[in-house]
Amino acid sequence: MQAQVNIAAPAQAPDAAEVVLAARDVTKSFGAVHALKGVNFDVHRGQVTTLFGENGAGKSTLMKILSGVHLPTSGALILDGQPVEITSTVAARELGISIIHQELSLAPNMTVRDNIFMGREIMGPRGVNFAEQERQCRALMAELEEDIDPLTPVEDLRLGQQQIVEIARALSVNSRILIMDEPTSALSASEVEVLFKVIHDLKDRGVSIVYISHHLEEALTITDHAVVLRDGVMTAYAPRAEIDLEWIVRNMVGENFDLGSPPDVTFGEVALSITNLSVPASGKSGYSVVDRLSLDVRQGEILCIYGLMGAGRTELMECIAGRLPASGGQIALHGRDLAGMSIAQRIAAGLVLTPEDRQRDGLVQTMSVGQNLSLASIGAFTRGLFTSKADEQKIIDRSIREVTIKSDGGGAAIGSLSGGNQQKVVIGKMLATDPSVVLLDEPSRGIDIGAKAEVFRLLAEGAKQGLAVVYSTSEVSECLSIAHRIIVMHKGKISASFGPDATKEQIMAASGEVDLEQSLTTTFGLDFCEVVTDLHQEDLALGPLGRAGGKFLAAEIAAGRNKVIGVGHGRTLLACVDRLDAGPAGDLKVVSLMGALTSGADLNPHAIVSKLAALTGAEPVSMPVPFIANSTADRAVLLEQKAARAAADLARQADLMIVGIGTTVPEAELVATGMIEPQEMAGIARAGGVGEMLGHFFDKRGRPVGREISDRILTQPLDQLSGRRIVAVAGGTRKTDAIKAILESGLLSGLIIDEHTARAIVDLDTPAPAQH
Repeated sequence: MQAQVNIAAPAQAPDAAEVVLAARDVTKSFGAVHALKGVNFDVHRGQVTTLFGENGAGKSTLMKILSGVHLPTSGALILDGQPVEITSTVAARELGISIIHQELSLAPNMTVRDNIFMGREIMGPRGVNFAEQERQCRALMAELEEDIDPLTPVEDLRLGQQQIVEIARALSVNSRILIMDEPTSALSASEVEVLFKVIHDLKDRGVSIVYISHHLEEALTITDHAVVLRDGVMTAYAPRAEIDLEWIVRNMVGENFDLGSPPDVTFGEVALSITNLSVPASGKSGYSVVDRLSLDVRQGEILCIYGLMGAGRTELMECIAGRLPASGGQIALHGRDLAGMSIAQRIAAGLVLTPEDRQRDGLVQTMSVGQNLSLASIGAFTRGLFTSKADEQKIIDRSIREVTIKSDGGGAAIGSLSGGNQQKVVIGKMLATDPSVVLLDEPSRGIDIGAKAEVFRLLAEGAKQGLAVVYSTSEVSECLSIAHRIIVMHKGKISASFGPDATKEQIMAASGEVDLEQSLTTTFGLDFCEVVTDLHQEDLALGPLGRAGGKFLAAEIAAGRNKVIGVGHGRTLLACVDRLDAGPAGDLKVVSLMGALTSGADLNPHAIVSKLAALTGAEPVSMPVPFIANSTADRAVLLEQKAARAAADLARQADLMIVGIGTTVPEAELVATGMIEPQEMAGIARAGGVGEMLGHFFDKRGRPVGREISDRILTQPLDQLSGRRIVAVAGGTRKTDAIKAILESGLLSGLIIDEHTARAIVDLDTPAPAQH
């Protein structure tokens, strides 16, 4: 795949209809360092423009210029076709431009609510309206599907939760241009998924987004336009349709890096031994975030710890390093009990940790790059009351060289480095102590693909020399790289252990994180599955289900392969038709799959058939008979009516059936609408029935029950449903057992379902964690 590469710069006069904000010939210098060298960059209106590049390429500098943090040394900014000068972040915000910085800019001693509204408080007649701020804050957290109390001090939140607060603050401004600089660096996979859904929603509202990420595959899923910077120069740009992962990597670093493979080493003695370790959760008496965990790591071994946020990965590492207290268990380094040893004593003994939050825990902002690199090794160049500058400089020079830090020498200010290079300083500082056991908590956070490969290479080289390496990650691809062994943590325990031949699916399943669509498709033999998300978390996500179902129907109608489409009944199907955007359907026929002329029923298949036909011009065919007859003999008589017989015959020819799924509880829709008497439904439930589809009832194992009642319902016979193309649109956690029952029946070929119900169904089939 070849895309346009540095053939011509964007037009000097950008098309205001397509480009909302543009940079033209922008340069930026910091002393002798030229961060940007004549960059031309377009922010596309209502789309996602993704900026790729290695650490130090100039990405964050460009974004800070667009958002008013820095002024350009030269060049121009053009907003809506007119030149503009953005002199501050306040000026940028007034122009509708907001940024989510890579490094968090929250006030740790203030609450979540106060951080979000800091500097733009909502005023009432008696001063700040804290109640309204709290209400809006809770709404933002609900939109981001994060259970964070607005009155919680930010310093009490984990790094990933602080990242969510930073995102919420940017969303609260209702900007028309939103810049996201590494917004997912501290988020779990499920939180990233939610953020991407928010991004799609923002695009639908016309918001233009600039997105920066070192997670290349992740960024590809949402980008509309890609731009690559290298050494302050734009080297490549192309629309999404013309690029792939290899294109990005080639233009970033010149070749396709991989993260290596487990080094071929012979393991030595046990270097780190953990026995029944428990770590108490902050502020939660009696709850252990790490629960009686045991683990051994040998010399030369590289161990990866994978888990979702809250699994206990960070707490485990911080307890081993001495930063958190243990409530039970033992930690031994080369057989020596570490109980009572300080962090400094553990470092001197050969145990080091690179922390998850480099800004808060890994760097001293007032020190230079060199001083930060040598800080943990101060004992190596100290003689009594004096330090040896020459010995210190050797450590600094070696670290800069081995960890490939891009800086203007060891004397440069740490704040002058890009986020990725700052992370390298943290790693280099720990490796400079010549440890025997190194713990790395998310070592690739904020590091580009080339630097990541280099860091992993250093770890592999260390393992060959006998170094025991333990690193945690939230990226499955990093598990399947240099690790000899992968352990998965879930709720403070080891849920599984794998070798290097593990699969992505095995690791994700053990962590409690699964691809819901893939899981449902594989488990139940579906040809098609779509899981939709309702950000408002209503019990029945009619809006998202209707949109997905309408889109599916529109695609099926446009394809022209269906001559007859049969439809069932229910609110979800009506929602699909109400949101259908379809053109003329030619010779398509739409037929109801069952009767519904029942007193008290305010919704029946006839309404759905009529609306679908009116929207597409298809021929409507209804079954003008009751939902259920008094007896099987009456049913036969009703089906002999000319219109009913014609509809039933046509339904048997349906190329596609769109159906809903019902329950057998007393409040079931069939009972509420008078289609089935309460005592009859109660009898079905007593027989084990939990789910209904097209008037047929099934127990939890998918076996038909209540046949004597189904035989009176005017619908397609059960023996004529097997092998048909049946797609259900259903949701609501109250229907979890019902939908699961229909899936177990094996009759469905497709399913459109909401995320919460899908996850509940998958959880029902999740085996108990493996014991270790």
